[in-house]
Amino acid sequence: MHPKNSTTPETAQALLTTLVGFFDTPIDNRGIQLLNVAPGANAEDALQTAKVLSSGLGQICRHMHDSLNMGELAYCDGMATLGFLAETVGALVLSVQKGAATSGEAAQ
Repeated sequence: MHPKNSTTPETAQALLTTLVGFFDTPIDNRGIQLLNVAPGANAEDALQTAKVLSSGLGQICRHMHDSLNMGELAYCDGMATLGFLAETVGALVLSVQKGAATSGEAAQ
């Protein structure tokens, strides 16, 4: 259904994050996650953080690639760092996606 002609701008609700746990870190038998994306954060801020973290992830990967090409050792801590950053970026993006889906359902 189309809105009537009006000069009043439509108001849009800002996209917010939803609660998403990540890195498989439950702290009790109820499944409460030690690490999670907090609900209600601004989606733009969450995506900006994901962008910065993914850039850092790429830099670490390039550094590790260059180091291994020169015959240096790779350490398990470095690989764990890559996994943690990847999980964090994924959780931020998933939280925004879930928030957008919830917002879209509420608008209908």
